[in-house]
Amino acid sequence: MAALRTFIALDVPSAVLDTITRIQNRFKSLGLHASWVKPGNIHLTLKFLGDTDPDRIPGIQNKLSEALAPFAPFQLALNSVGVFPDTHRPRVLWVGLKDDSGRLKTLQTALEKALESAGFPIEQRPFSPHLTLARIKSPKGKETLKEELDVVTQEGIEPHPFKVDEIKLYKSQLTPKGSIYTVLANFKLNP
Repeated sequence: MAALRTFIALDVPSAVLDTITRIQNRFKSLGLHASWVKPGNIHLTLKFLGDTDPDRIPGIQNKLSEALAPFAPFQLALNSVGVFPDTHRPRVLWVGLKDDSGRLKTLQTALEKALESAGFPIEQRPFSPHLTLARIKSPKGKETLKEELDVVTQEGIEPHPFKVDEIKLYKSQLTPKGSIYTVLANFKLNP
C-alpha cells in the first residue's frame, strides 16, 4: 500500500473561519501572485508527519491517545497577521494564534516527544502557532502587501476566542485543484 501524507492538526470553528475568510479576502484583493488556502482547509498544524506507511497508523494513534490523555480543553484566540520569513521575502501569509494559558505549546511539545519515540524526528524550528492563508509565489506586490499588513496591524483583528477540545490526525492528498484532507482519527481532550 502506498504511503500516506499525514499530519496532526486542530480545526478552527466556522464562526472564527468567517473572520479569517474576511481577512483573507482583504489580501486577495491586492492581486498577489499566491495560492490561497480554501477556507475549509485552514487549520493549525501541530506536527507534520510526512509520508507514512499505513501500517504505522494504529501505533501513531496509540501514541497520540497517550500523549493527549492529560490535556483538558483550552482557549485560543486570533492575534495578528504576518508573513514568513519576513516582508522582504514573503512566502507565507498567516494569521497568528494567541495562547494565553500556554497549554497549546505544552500539548505540542508532548506530541513531539510521543512521536519521537515512534520514530518521527523532532521539528527543529520553534513552534509558531499560525493559520496559513496563502503561499506567496513571487515578490510581485510585496510593497502593497507590506502596506496592508501595517494597516491591519494598526487596526488589530477581532480576537474571536475559541475552545480547543479535539485534535485530529489527517491524511493529505495533493491534487491539481489543491489538497484534499481526510480525517483518519479524532482525539477528544478530557473535560
